[in-house]
Amino acid sequence: MYSALQEEAIQRAGRKGAPTPQAAPAPPAGRPRRFARSSCACGGGCPNCREESRPPGPRQARDGEAATASDAAEPLAEPAAAPSFRDCSERITGITDANERLETARQRAREYVGAARRALGAAPAAGTTYETALGRHFITPSAADRATIEDNYRRILGTLVPANYICNSQNICEGEQAFWIEADDLVHVCRPFWELSPTCRAIILIHEGAHDVGIGVAGAHPPNRGSAQYPTGDTAAPAGQTTAGRMDNPDAYAFFGAHIWRDTDTGRPCF
Repeated sequence: MYSALQEEAIQRAGRKGAPTPQAAPAPPAGRPRRFARSSCACGGGCPNCREESRPPGPRQARDGEAATASDAAEPLAEPAAAPSFRDCSERITGITDANERLETARQRAREYVGAARRALGAAPAAGTTYETALGRHFITPSAADRATIEDNYRRILGTLVPANYICNSQNICEGEQAFWIEADDLVHVCRPFWELSPTCRAIILIHEGAHDVGIGVAGAHPPNRGSAQYPTGDTAAPAGQTTAGRMDNPDAYAFFGAHIWRDTDTGRPCF
């Protein structure tokens, strides 16, 4: 059995070479983007959006929940030596610590994925967070479905490597927090991403990683969390929503992983 670091090294070696710093390319014309977009016209950078995306601290919990230890402090402790992500300079991102923030988000996303994979190896026990999270995000998955979901997480983990990211300036982004393009097989990180809470940054990376492995790329984009078809909070899945549909929804993977790792659901969407 490989350790997480060994697995990442193998995935990185087999997936892409080391990134070469260069100007961010414009997305190829006619190529579809699969993205996370703020619902606000500002793209997520106005004072209201910043207030909504602020993580719960010791004095304020999201939607009345008790603040979890994972979100109790802002900013999070940053890695000792963050990698230099492609084009994540102050000139492109507008901030001085983009590499550190992106690396912190990447590591947290990997932790969410790891927690989800460990949970999915067993049937859910009644009354547990795992049972609640399965029903809320994947509805009624069978044992075979859970195995497929776990394998999809394994594939998503392979996208959570430094070579898979590039930072873009506002002249390329169109209000998205991040987006994945099939043509260059990269996740493009935009300025609204930096305004998100640590939880939401990790959720966005899993969402885009799911697109990268083929989830939610055929036809219209699946419903985002917070929509009528995929509501937030302690709400049953609306009529018409199916396990198969959620298994092809990037948000289901992102929010399930966060739910399991945090031992509580997020109180609001990240988009």
